[in-house]
Amino acid sequence: MSNDEPPAMVPPRPRLTDTPRGQTIFISAWVLGTVITLSLWIGAFMLGQNTAEPTENLAQDVEPVDEAVPEFPLLGSSPQSPGVWGWLDLRGGECLTGFDDAFAQEFEVISCGASHDAELIHAELLSDDPGEPYPGDALVLAQAREICDVRDLVDIDVAREFSDLRTAYAYPVDATQWSAGERGVYCFVYSEGGDVFTQSLR
Repeated sequence: MSNDEPPAMVPPRPRLTDTPRGQTIFISAWVLGTVITLSLWIGAFMLGQNTAEPTENLAQDVEPVDEAVPEFPLLGSSPQSPGVWGWLDLRGGECLTGFDDAFAQEFEVISCGASHDAELIHAELLSDDPGEPYPGDALVLAQAREICDVRDLVDIDVAREFSDLRTAYAYPVDATQWSAGERGVYCFVYSEGGDVFTQSLR
Protein backbone atom coordinates (compact mmCIF):
# COMPACT_ATOMS: atom_id res chain seq x y z
CA MET A 1 0.00 0.00 0.00
CA SER A 2 1.39 3.35 -1.05
CA ASN A 3 1.99 6.04 1.45
CA ASP A 4 1.53 8.75 -1.18
CA GLU A 5 -1.32 11.04 -0.47
CA PRO A 6 -3.79 11.67 -3.27
CA PRO A 7 -3.19 14.95 -5.10
CA ALA A 8 -5.19 17.82 -3.82
CA MET A 9 -8.13 18.96 -6.01
CA VAL A 10 -7.42 22.27 -7.81
CA PRO A 11 -10.38 24.58 -7.37
CA PRO A 12 -12.02 25.71 -10.65
CA ARG A 13 -10.85 29.03 -12.00
CA PRO A 14 -13.55 31.67 -11.56
CA ARG A 15 -14.99 33.39 -14.66
CA LEU A 16 -13.65 36.81 -15.40
CA THR A 17 -17.03 38.37 -14.90
CA ASP A 18 -17.35 36.78 -11.47
CA THR A 19 -14.54 38.93 -10.13
CA PRO A 20 -14.70 42.62 -9.35
CA ARG A 21 -11.89 43.30 -11.82
CA GLY A 22 -13.62 41.33 -14.56
CA GLN A 23 -16.87 43.12 -13.99
CA THR A 24 -15.11 46.45 -14.26
CA ILE A 25 -13.49 45.46 -17.56
CA PHE A 26 -16.84 44.23 -18.95
CA ILE A 27 -18.68 47.40 -17.99
CA SER A 28 -15.90 49.57 -19.42
CA ALA A 29 -15.98 47.65 -22.72
CA TRP A 30 -19.75 48.03 -22.93
CA VAL A 31 -19.57 51.77 -22.27
CA LEU A 32 -16.77 52.16 -24.82
CA GLY A 33 -18.77 50.26 -27.45
CA THR A 34 -21.82 52.43 -26.82
CA VAL A 35 -19.75 55.61 -27.14
CA ILE A 36 -18.19 54.40 -30.40
CA THR A 37 -21.62 53.49 -31.82
CA LEU A 38 -23.06 56.89 -30.92
CA SER A 39 -20.01 58.64 -32.39
CA LEU A 40 -20.38 56.76 -35.67
CA TRP A 41 -24.10 57.57 -35.84
CA ILE A 42 -23.54 61.27 -35.15
CA GLY A 43 -20.70 61.38 -37.68
CA ALA A 44 -22.86 59.79 -40.36
CA PHE A 45 -25.67 62.26 -39.63
CA MET A 46 -23.33 65.27 -39.87
CA LEU A 47 -21.82 63.91 -43.09
CA GLY A 48 -25.28 63.60 -44.59
CA GLN A 49 -26.09 67.17 -43.63
CA ASN A 50 -22.89 68.46 -45.20
CA THR A 51 -23.48 66.45 -48.35
CA ALA A 52 -26.98 67.89 -48.80
CA GLU A 53 -25.81 71.51 -48.65
CA PRO A 54 -24.29 71.72 -52.18
CA THR A 55 -27.57 70.53 -53.69
CA GLU A 56 -29.47 73.22 -51.84
CA ASN A 57 -26.97 75.90 -52.85
CA LEU A 58 -27.05 74.70 -56.45
CA ALA A 59 -30.82 75.06 -56.50
CA GLN A 60 -30.51 78.57 -55.13
CA ASP A 61 -27.98 79.52 -57.80
CA VAL A 62 -30.24 78.54 -60.71
CA GLU A 63 -31.77 81.67 -62.21
CA PRO A 64 -35.44 81.53 -63.25
CA VAL A 65 -36.07 81.46 -67.00
CA ASP A 66 -37.87 84.56 -68.21
CA GLU A 67 -41.05 83.97 -70.17
CA ALA A 68 -40.97 85.09 -73.79
CA VAL A 69 -42.44 88.55 -74.29
CA PRO A 70 -44.67 88.78 -77.38
CA GLU A 71 -43.61 91.11 -80.18
CA PHE A 72 -46.42 93.36 -81.33
CA PRO A 73 -46.80 94.67 -84.90
CA LEU A 74 -46.03 98.34 -85.58
CA LEU A 75 -49.53 99.55 -86.35
CA GLY A 76 -50.45 103.16 -86.97
CA SER A 77 -47.00 104.20 -88.22
CA SER A 78 -46.18 105.20 -91.81
CA PRO A 79 -47.69 102.90 -94.49
CA GLN A 80 -45.43 100.40 -96.19
CA SER A 81 -43.90 101.26 -99.55
CA PRO A 82 -45.09 99.52 -102.75
CA GLY A 83 -44.32 95.81 -102.86
CA VAL A 84 -45.58 92.51 -101.52
CA TRP A 85 -45.83 92.41 -97.75
CA GLY A 86 -46.90 89.84 -95.18
CA TRP A 87 -50.04 90.72 -93.29
CA LEU A 88 -48.12 91.29 -90.04
CA ASP A 89 -45.96 93.88 -91.81
CA LEU A 90 -48.87 96.10 -92.82
CA ARG A 91 -49.30 99.21 -90.70
CA GLY A 92 -52.46 100.88 -91.91
CA GLY A 93 -53.02 103.33 -94.78
CA GLU A 94 -51.70 101.05 -97.55
CA CYS A 95 -53.51 100.92 -100.90
CA LEU A 96 -53.78 97.41 -102.35
CA THR A 97 -54.24 95.67 -105.65
CA GLY A 98 -55.44 92.13 -106.14
CA PHE A 99 -57.32 92.22 -102.85
CA ASP A 100 -59.32 89.06 -102.23
CA ASP A 101 -59.53 88.29 -98.52
CA ALA A 102 -58.85 90.18 -95.30
CA PHE A 103 -57.18 87.05 -93.87
CA ALA A 104 -54.73 86.62 -96.77
CA GLN A 105 -51.11 85.93 -95.83
CA GLU A 106 -49.65 88.52 -98.24
CA PHE A 107 -50.83 91.76 -99.84
CA GLU A 108 -49.54 93.78 -102.77
CA VAL A 109 -49.14 97.43 -101.86
CA ILE A 110 -49.22 100.10 -104.58
CA SER A 111 -49.30 103.88 -104.66
CA CYS A 112 -52.64 105.33 -103.61
CA GLY A 113 -52.47 107.58 -106.70
CA ALA A 114 -52.67 104.48 -108.92
CA SER A 115 -55.82 102.46 -109.57
CA HIS A 116 -56.35 100.09 -106.65
CA ASP A 117 -59.23 97.91 -105.53
CA ALA A 118 -58.89 98.11 -101.75
CA GLU A 119 -57.33 100.10 -98.97
CA LEU A 120 -56.20 99.13 -95.49
CA ILE A 121 -58.03 102.10 -94.09
CA HIS A 122 -57.08 101.49 -90.45
CA ALA A 123 -55.11 99.11 -88.22
CA GLU A 124 -55.25 99.07 -84.45
CA LEU A 125 -53.78 96.95 -81.66
CA LEU A 126 -56.38 95.54 -79.27
CA SER A 127 -53.91 95.30 -76.38
CA ASP A 128 -50.20 95.82 -75.79
CA ASP A 129 -50.22 94.26 -72.32
CA PRO A 130 -48.18 91.02 -72.55
CA GLY A 131 -49.97 89.53 -69.56
CA GLU A 132 -53.52 90.24 -70.69
CA PRO A 133 -55.37 86.98 -71.43
CA TYR A 134 -57.25 86.31 -74.65
CA PRO A 135 -60.69 87.92 -74.17
CA GLY A 136 -62.57 85.31 -76.20
CA ASP A 137 -63.85 85.01 -79.76
CA ALA A 138 -67.10 86.92 -79.26
CA LEU A 139 -65.50 89.95 -77.61
CA VAL A 140 -62.67 90.15 -80.16
CA LEU A 141 -65.16 90.03 -83.04
CA ALA A 142 -67.32 92.72 -81.43
CA GLN A 143 -64.29 94.97 -80.97
CA ALA A 144 -63.20 94.43 -84.56
CA ARG A 145 -66.64 95.44 -85.87
CA GLU A 146 -66.62 98.58 -83.77
CA ILE A 147 -63.09 99.57 -84.76
CA CYS A 148 -63.78 99.02 -88.46
CA ASP A 149 -66.97 101.08 -88.69
CA VAL A 150 -66.39 102.61 -92.13
CA ARG A 151 -68.28 105.79 -91.26
CA ASP A 152 -65.53 106.73 -88.83
CA LEU A 153 -62.64 105.88 -91.15
CA VAL A 154 -63.20 107.30 -94.64
CA ASP A 155 -63.35 110.76 -96.14
CA ILE A 156 -67.08 111.25 -96.60
CA ASP A 157 -66.67 113.43 -99.70
CA VAL A 158 -64.62 110.72 -101.42
CA ALA A 159 -66.89 107.94 -100.19
CA ARG A 160 -69.96 109.60 -101.76
CA GLU A 161 -68.63 108.66 -105.18
CA PHE A 162 -69.22 104.99 -104.34
CA SER A 163 -72.53 103.50 -103.32
CA ASP A 164 -71.29 100.02 -102.48
CA LEU A 165 -68.34 100.44 -100.15
CA ARG A 166 -67.84 97.45 -97.89
CA THR A 167 -65.57 96.72 -94.96
CA ALA A 168 -63.66 93.51 -94.36
CA TYR A 169 -61.59 93.02 -91.27
CA ALA A 170 -58.99 90.65 -89.92
CA TYR A 171 -58.38 90.05 -86.23
CA PRO A 172 -56.80 87.50 -83.83
CA VAL A 173 -58.90 84.35 -84.12
CA ASP A 174 -57.62 82.38 -81.13
CA ALA A 175 -55.52 82.43 -77.96
CA THR A 176 -52.44 81.17 -79.83
CA GLN A 177 -52.30 84.25 -82.05
CA TRP A 178 -53.05 86.48 -79.09
CA SER A 179 -50.19 85.03 -77.03
CA ALA A 180 -47.81 85.49 -79.98
CA GLY A 181 -48.58 89.23 -80.07
CA GLU A 182 -50.81 89.06 -83.16
CA ARG A 183 -53.47 91.31 -81.65
CA GLY A 184 -54.10 93.73 -84.47
CA VAL A 185 -57.41 94.53 -86.11
CA TYR A 186 -57.01 95.34 -89.84
CA CYS A 187 -59.83 97.24 -91.54
CA PHE A 188 -60.04 96.96 -95.35
CA VAL A 189 -62.42 98.96 -97.54
CA TYR A 190 -63.35 97.84 -101.05
CA SER A 191 -66.14 98.23 -103.60
CA GLU A 192 -68.57 95.34 -103.69
CA GLY A 193 -69.16 95.99 -107.39
CA GLY A 194 -65.44 95.85 -108.18
CA ASP A 195 -64.93 99.58 -108.76
CA VAL A 196 -61.38 100.85 -108.40
CA PHE A 197 -60.12 103.84 -106.49
CA THR A 198 -57.67 106.41 -107.82
CA GLN A 199 -56.99 108.18 -104.56
CA SER A 200 -56.92 107.38 -100.87
CA LEU A 201 -60.28 107.02 -99.19
CA ARG A 202 -58.98 108.55 -95.98
